[in-house]
Amino acid sequence: MKNIIDLLQMLNFSKTEAAVYITLLKNSKLTGYQIAKELNTSRSSVYSALDNLYKKGYVFLLKGESQIYQPESPKVLMKKLKKEYISSIDMLESQLSSIEVSDKEERYINIEGYENIIEKAKEILLTATKEVYINTDFDLQDFADEFKALGKKGVRIIIFSFSKLNSEGLPVELYEHCDADCYLKHTRIMLVADCEKSLIADCGKSGNNYIGTFTENSLMASIAAEHIHNDIYLLRLKKKYGRNLIDKDILINSMLEKRK
Repeated sequence: MKNIIDLLQMLNFSKTEAAVYITLLKNSKLTGYQIAKELNTSRSSVYSALDNLYKKGYVFLLKGESQIYQPESPKVLMKKLKKEYISSIDMLESQLSSIEVSDKEERYINIEGYENIIEKAKEILLTATKEVYINTDFDLQDFADEFKALGKKGVRIIIFSFSKLNSEGLPVELYEHCDADCYLKHTRIMLVADCEKSLIADCGKSGNNYIGTFTENSLMASIAAEHIHNDIYLLRLKKKYGRNLIDKDILINSMLEKRK
């Protein structure tokens, strides 16, 4: 019962309103006094909740000398709640889109959790109109719907990975090292859309603490895009000359190079 109350509260019921509705549902017809007794709460709280539920059409007041209440059926209630919820979402979307967002380039949004990062990446992908650059070892099939939608719009999708990835059936250009040790480790993603938006995320030192940053800062988008291009250039040079061109004579003995 507690779980149902929590869910109803998420749909704009107060805790008392949720408890009153469930009590009515279990007993079919009750007076406010009987409900208060059943819930062991004050009659004033119960009558206030009943009044709100009645105005919303979630309970009915039966004709007669005593004020007896009957609940709306769960099936009909769910239809009403869905309609109200969708209507509110549509109205909110319309009003929020009319608000002009200023200083886009200065906004940096931190995202935590693997699923949240995946969802943000999908959202960014669908905004692209020209080109997308990606460096990742994530499963490309997780983005299959988004890639196919972009392909239909003629958006070029360029992907680099140190890992061997499955791009079967996807309209992408894939440049990969095919390192079996990196296969589907899901450690990081760098994503750039139209050289305007970027998402950078990784799994952290622990391997499962996914944190990322999204921004529309043009400099950050350029840095990420250049990084991905340089990875692809080095890979193509390696394939062209049959060896890794970054040898000890090229290294500069920096802390980054020594990092494991």
